[in-house]
Amino acid sequence: MKKSLIKERIKNLNHHYIHPSYLMERKLISELKMGLRAQGLETLRVINENDRAILAKDPKRSLKNSIIVSCTLFTRAIIEAGVDSEDAFALSDLFIQHIEEIQPQEELEAFEYEMFEDFIEVILTAKIQNYPNPISKVIRHINNHITTKLSVSELARVVDKTPDYLTRIFKKEVGMTVIDYIHQQKIEVAKYFLEHTPMAVTEISNLLEYSNPAHFSTVFTKIAGTSPIKYRRAADQKQSS
Repeated sequence: MKKSLIKERIKNLNHHYIHPSYLMERKLISELKMGLRAQGLETLRVINENDRAILAKDPKRSLKNSIIVSCTLFTRAIIEAGVDSEDAFALSDLFIQHIEEIQPQEELEAFEYEMFEDFIEVILTAKIQNYPNPISKVIRHINNHITTKLSVSELARVVDKTPDYLTRIFKKEVGMTVIDYIHQQKIEVAKYFLEHTPMAVTEISNLLEYSNPAHFSTVFTKIAGTSPIKYRRAADQKQSS
C-alpha cells in the first residue's frame, strides 16, 4: 500500500496535479467552523488562484469533481461544528446534485463560493436555533460583532430588554453568563489568529477590544487552559510536524 501511494504521488507531481496547501485548507475549514464569512471567501479565492487538481480527463468533469471534494470537506466541517449530521448530509446531497446540473464553467466556479456561504449560514443558524428570542438575537449579534467591545447593556438594548432581565434569562437558557459567553467566543477567534496569522498577542488583544494584553492573556488562559504564547507554539509545532 505504501509503495502504491508513493508511486501515485510521483505520478501526480509529474502530471502537475496540484492540490491546495494543507495549511490553507485547514485555515479555510477553521474559518468555516467559526462562521468567518469574509475571511473564508478570501482564503477560498487564494486557494483557487492556483491550478486545481486534475481529477478527470475532461476539464469540466475535473472541475465538478474538485467542487464536490470541497462540498465533502465543508460538510464534515459543519458536522464537527455542531450541525446535525443528517441535516448536513442532506444539504450536501442537494449541492452535489446541483453541481452535476450546472454546465457553464463560470457558474460552476461561482457556485463553490455560494456553497461556502450557505454552509456558513447553516453553522450560524445551528448556533442559535435551540434558543428562543431574545437569546437567539443576542447570540447572533455577538457572533456578528465579535471584534467589537460588547456589553450587557448594549445587548439588552438590541432586544429591548433590561440588563437584569437579559442576564437572568441568558444564564437560564445558555448555562453561562453573557460576559462568559462573549469571552468564550472571542477566545475562539483569538485561537484562529494565533494559528493562522503572524499577528502579535498584543495586536490580537487590541483587535478583540480587550482592555490590555494582560487581561486578554488571563482570559485566554482560563478558557483555553494555556497562555496565548504557548498555544501558538503548540500550533506551530503541530503544523511543522
